[in-house]
Amino acid sequence: MKPEVMIVGVYHLGETSDLISMERENNNDLQLQAKEVVDALNRFNPTKLAVEAEWEVQSKLNESYRKYQLDDSNPTKNEIQMIGFPLAKKAGISEVSCVDWRGDDNESAPIDDIFQYAKEYEPERYKEIMTTYMEPMQREMGELSKLTILEGYKRVNEAETVKKAHQIYMEFAMIGKEKEYYAMDWLTWWYKRNLILYTNVRRLLSTPQDRVLLLIGGAHVHLIKQFLEESGVCTVVDANEYLN
Repeated sequence: MKPEVMIVGVYHLGETSDLISMERENNNDLQLQAKEVVDALNRFNPTKLAVEAEWEVQSKLNESYRKYQLDDSNPTKNEIQMIGFPLAKKAGISEVSCVDWRGDDNESAPIDDIFQYAKEYEPERYKEIMTTYMEPMQREMGELSKLTILEGYKRVNEAETVKKAHQIYMEFAMIGKEKEYYAMDWLTWWYKRNLILYTNVRRLLSTPQDRVLLLIGGAHVHLIKQFLEESGVCTVVDANEYLN
């Protein structure tokens, strides 16, 4: 018997620095929508909850969680508090685990600079990236904004969505000519971040009975799933087995 990890790809309910952001149109009964997601995910019977927050805020976040446990106060508009807190409480999880790392993300060219470089020096590649990935992703986010959170998260975790969200980074690797690899420092940081996320999730696996649920931005799902599956130490559960 192996421990189980369910990676739940999300779009962020609050502010985000992600490539694509979304303004929700369907904000009716937002907490009821979040409760639908909580009820669906609780069927996984998680024993631990991991979230996309850095280790440095672990104490502060869990202080907020303890207050939520006491009075069910209205959570901040983000998926950690609107979905993670009630899910952890319902599942009887005493502490939320922060597994993210951003480290030296300012040491590489910002993502906006990578796009600008491609636009100026490789216009055909830039056009390809925009028409094949960015514009369809933006349209998809527009469609998701009209759905309930549960319906939207189902879409985020579909195999084709996960695949597309990763493929854009494979195109970033091609930006530059000859010995110039303009996006490589940023991509190295991106892979390092996801390897650290994987490592921190794996550190939560201490017994075969562990069932870890990870709430994470959809763009991370492909790599973290790959790393966990390649490790052979756990069974990776498809989130849509529970969201559907």
